[in-house]
Amino acid sequence: MEVQFFHSSNKWLSFIMTLPLKTKKLSFTTLEFYDSVVVSTIKEDIVFDQEHVNELRQICSEHFGDKGYVYITNRKNNYNVNPVIYIDLIQTNTLKGIAVISQKMERLQTANFEKKFSPVPYELFQNREEAIAWAQSLVSAN
Repeated sequence: MEVQFFHSSNKWLSFIMTLPLKTKKLSFTTLEFYDSVVVSTIKEDIVFDQEHVNELRQICSEHFGDKGYVYITNRKNNYNVNPVIYIDLIQTNTLKGIAVISQKMERLQTANFEKKFSPVPYELFQNREEAIAWAQSLVSAN
């Protein structure tokens, strides 16, 4: 399976966010909130399902309100995603996109499969800076 990456040629990365506005630890993930981005690092061996999505949707709604945002998942741990969760994401009007970051090809291949189910823009990245640049461009375009 070929994995395609989105590469930004934008060099306006000097604003890269170094410190989150807020960090929230949940039983299954740690969330870092920025202006229009949330970065999630899901814990080892979690089966990410609809219950988790519902909790994230509520927390993101409280943080971002009616403002558009992008969800970035930092896949540094091994966990599984139930692809059925993507069907319901269209109801989240403020979710503008999903980015997956990983250095491991097998995790990116899995994410590439999941991409087929996403109703919002969904891209794969090997580093955080490129993912954030893509997220910022996506939110500012809407």
